[in-house]
Amino acid sequence: MARTKLLLILTIIALFFWASAALAAEQAKLAFVRGGNIWSADSDGGKARQLTHSHKDRGPAVSPDGKWVAFYSGVGEETGFGQIFLIPSQGGIIQQFRHPEIQGGEHPAFSPDGKNLLFVGLSDLKVKKERGSELSFATMSLSLADLASGAVRRITSNPNTLLDTGYVYSNPAFSPDGRLIAYQESGSDVSGGFEVLNLQGKKIFRFPKNSRDATPYWRPQFTPDGKEILCYSPATDSGKEDVVFLVNPASGRKTILALGSQPTYVDHGKAIVYERWPKERWTATSPVKADLWRLDLTPGAKPQKIVAGGEEPAGQMP
Repeated sequence: MARTKLLLILTIIALFFWASAALAAEQAKLAFVRGGNIWSADSDGGKARQLTHSHKDRGPAVSPDGKWVAFYSGVGEETGFGQIFLIPSQGGIIQQFRHPEIQGGEHPAFSPDGKNLLFVGLSDLKVKKERGSELSFATMSLSLADLASGAVRRITSNPNTLLDTGYVYSNPAFSPDGRLIAYQESGSDVSGGFEVLNLQGKKIFRFPKNSRDATPYWRPQFTPDGKEILCYSPATDSGKEDVVFLVNPASGRKTILALGSQPTYVDHGKAIVYERWPKERWTATSPVKADLWRLDLTPGAKPQKIVAGGEEPAGQMP
């Protein structure tokens, strides 16, 4: 009888761990954009699943537990700015993030504990007529939303931003310990490095250090140990290619990792996934698509294409 009970207990435990493993296997390790829709997948591109169908969705972010994907969309936009939504990583009901003081939101990023959502916010929108044309001005901010209460706190903001000339904040990301934030300074293809702030909005670091260096370094993301920053420099003419860099803030040294753009870590920092555009994008007479490539960060590893027609990859935070 005792042996039967023991076997029953062991069976229940085994089933519990099997169910836990199955659940973990169903969690998203990677999210990306394809055809203006959000998809989730394993970190090698396998088990890809389409989550949205609006053809206007961008900027996915995967929650630390892999159960949710946040993104922004232009569906029903009234401000010319996006709105932030969340959806289960295996598909389901889409939930819109709303706050009375925030008229629009883009570029969401989860905090390491998954309790907060960092995003680029838009508020105080004003349209002014000047010399026969309409110009849009607004307060842009890096804001932090408590997902449980919905409370929002601005970390830093820039009032009276002229939206028609580009944004002043893009692609924010947390450090692994949740104490710092890196963000891209602009959305221009001719300039804009990245800055690192603390949660009180105090500037800690900027790259490039020389403020007169206009080279763009975009989409900063901390390494799993928080000591370096992954980013990329977009090509600005047909004679160049996008380059993925690893930047050391202490020394200012940058190391080339791959030719591509929009890099993100996967598998707890053991690999990166990034976009790779065909060279013909500069001369093609019809639209071309990017593919997603994966590079394992081990000596001698070679890049492998894992998703055809994919853009803006986002990995599960280590």
